[in-house]
Amino acid sequence: MEQFGSFPRPLAYAIKELSGFSKSTIRANPDKWDKVIAGDTIKVALPNNTLIDLKSLTLYCKGSGTTSAKAVHFPRLGVSSLIRTLSIYVNGNLVERIDAYNVLYNKLYDMDGGGIDQVAKRHLENADPSVTISTSTSVATGSGNPSITSKLATSTTDRKFVVSNWIGMLGTISTTIIDTNDLNKVEIEITFDSENTMFQSTSITRVTGHNYELNDIHFLVSKINFNNPLYYQLKASKLLSSGLTIGYQTYIASKGSAVAKSTSVNVYTSVNSTSLDQLIFTMTPVENTTSNLLLYGNWDASSTATNAYEFNRIYNSGVTTADAGTDATIGGFYNQSRYFRSDAVGLTSASWEINNTPLMPIPLQDYEIFQENLIALGYNNIDMGSGIHAGCVGLGNFLKYYFVFITSLEMIQTDAFYKSGMNGLSSALNICAKLSFSSTDSSFVPYIFAKTTRILQINEGHSIAVIV
Repeated sequence: MEQFGSFPRPLAYAIKELSGFSKSTIRANPDKWDKVIAGDTIKVALPNNTLIDLKSLTLYCKGSGTTSAKAVHFPRLGVSSLIRTLSIYVNGNLVERIDAYNVLYNKLYDMDGGGIDQVAKRHLENADPSVTISTSTSVATGSGNPSITSKLATSTTDRKFVVSNWIGMLGTISTTIIDTNDLNKVEIEITFDSENTMFQSTSITRVTGHNYELNDIHFLVSKINFNNPLYYQLKASKLLSSGLTIGYQTYIASKGSAVAKSTSVNVYTSVNSTSLDQLIFTMTPVENTTSNLLLYGNWDASSTATNAYEFNRIYNSGVTTADAGTDATIGGFYNQSRYFRSDAVGLTSASWEINNTPLMPIPLQDYEIFQENLIALGYNNIDMGSGIHAGCVGLGNFLKYYFVFITSLEMIQTDAFYKSGMNGLSSALNICAKLSFSSTDSSFVPYIFAKTTRILQINEGHSIAVIV
């Protein structure tokens, strides 16, 4: 079988066989699955004593917007934009906690997965929040076609959502099929963010007394049946000797106090890690109460259900995006709630320092920051097959809505799991994001996310240790 090993794969005649393998889908229910509202926390335990394929883990639910006055709707990326904190416990030990999960998820998606080709594929993740396609058909007219409904005016009731993409441990774990018999109990805890993540129907009048409600929350995951004694013998032998090691990447979030734009803005944090992989800086508005969808025409004082346009309509028609910066004209192609907007208009430069040592010879300008983001996220200058959110059509839009500053400190590769980031050598890494603005038109709430690699050490007797 291996006599062709020295030849290129297209010329080889080698087949690998995996016997005794099968899988099935199982359902896991959280401790609270109905009438979940803003601020609630749910916890779900993965099935015990079985092999679980974490790549298949998917959250399902139905969401409704609630309000005493006007309809409110779910933000782009659906339930992923509602998750404030994601935590994972293994045998009672907290092995991961990502705060401001939804803020981080939005920035990574917009820069690394939000291409126009993803909208149809991810409609269950609310990739285009301005419309929804009903499951009913219009039989009265004989067309039999599902109807397209604008979310700029109508209410949201029992909208079906999924979460199939995860950041942190669930999306980066080195051993994607885990044996919960070795880990004992694995629990996922999710805390949902405030109702301000939602957006309202077309009106410049602020909506109040609103909320959202999630029902029928459940998880589906693939259960693996693998009847190979050698695999279990090898695993048991390693567990009894050096123990099992699982690598994963997670994020340490640091949220700063509101700061005004000025010629010198410094944001500080400190982390301890033996592998600091990335530094991510972004921001959110100081005022983030629920407002209209940030989409061209929706902030106009004369906006009605008839002249507020859906994303595809303005994107494909070439409508000029008024960008004066006032409430009457704001929107562009961002197609998201104001809660997630990153307004860095007026930015002249940005840089990082660790322990008072600059990571770049001179501060980066806006277009250098944009390109460094692409490299840090794995494009590595080979980015023809990757996508950015379609609304980020230029530096102006990037600075006004999507701004994020990412610097990579790890070896960028995809062929294997490596721990390759900056080693703090058991001492604190004091981090400073330094920004300079030419304008002082607004304030913002800064965030620094430190992406780190951790090792989960599993020993006999369900003994768990995390090497940070």
